[in-house]
Amino acid sequence: MENQVMALKEKGIAAEFLSSTQTSKVREKIHEDLESGKPSLRLLYVTPELIATPGFMLRLTKIHAKGLLNLIAIDEAHCISSWGHDFRPSYRKLSSLRNRLPDVPILALTATAVPKVQMDVMESLCLHNPLVLKSSFNRPNIYYEVRYKDLLEDPYADVGNLFRSCGNVCAIVYCLERTTCDDLALHLSKIGISCAAYHAGLNNKLRSSVLDDWISSKTQVVVATVAFGYDRTSMIHKFYPNSLTVSSNSNLLAYMK
Repeated sequence: MENQVMALKEKGIAAEFLSSTQTSKVREKIHEDLESGKPSLRLLYVTPELIATPGFMLRLTKIHAKGLLNLIAIDEAHCISSWGHDFRPSYRKLSSLRNRLPDVPILALTATAVPKVQMDVMESLCLHNPLVLKSSFNRPNIYYEVRYKDLLEDPYADVGNLFRSCGNVCAIVYCLERTTCDDLALHLSKIGISCAAYHAGLNNKLRSSVLDDWISSKTQVVVATVAFGYDRTSMIHKFYPNSLTVSSNSNLLAYMK
């Protein structure tokens, strides 16, 4: 949320987020703006866990009663579905939004929903005859390459050589676990790649420092968990496949540019 709000503010859009990482003073200032009757905010990011709390739901209903709530957008909507690849039980509680705010439009967004997940999301959110917009995951400006890690002599050197061949570009390496991020960032740094780990396990000061250095190109590569999203030219997904017709011990490096 923090990354997206930062990008929106750079474009002149009045956006904020509510999170436990903020000070109570910052959160209170946002609440005061929302309750002012003429809020300056146009877009507010919150977690599904926060929406499920009685206190925040009461704030939403008050804002709605004043005619100030125009749209509810749910990102990563596949997390609602038990059939989705990243199911989060807290997302299921978002069904209460339709009951408490029946006339507010709801927009559900995801890039990874198979037909079964799509139906589950619509049913869970109580969406009646919604407009469904779909497009292909394949984009002409993206290059995909998959390499079998087990077939590489040195996976770390392989990734390092890839970054060297790309020149001075900023890149993201995605991992599923924080410990994997730390381990890979350490190995890449040892072979001369300007690199740092970025995940929720870091303290706020260090995480902000890593992000600032990467955005300003002082650091070439961040190794992050999949929760981190940003617009950059090169990405690598390092993961263990769940449903591929290869040996269960194999893992892949998926290169996308």
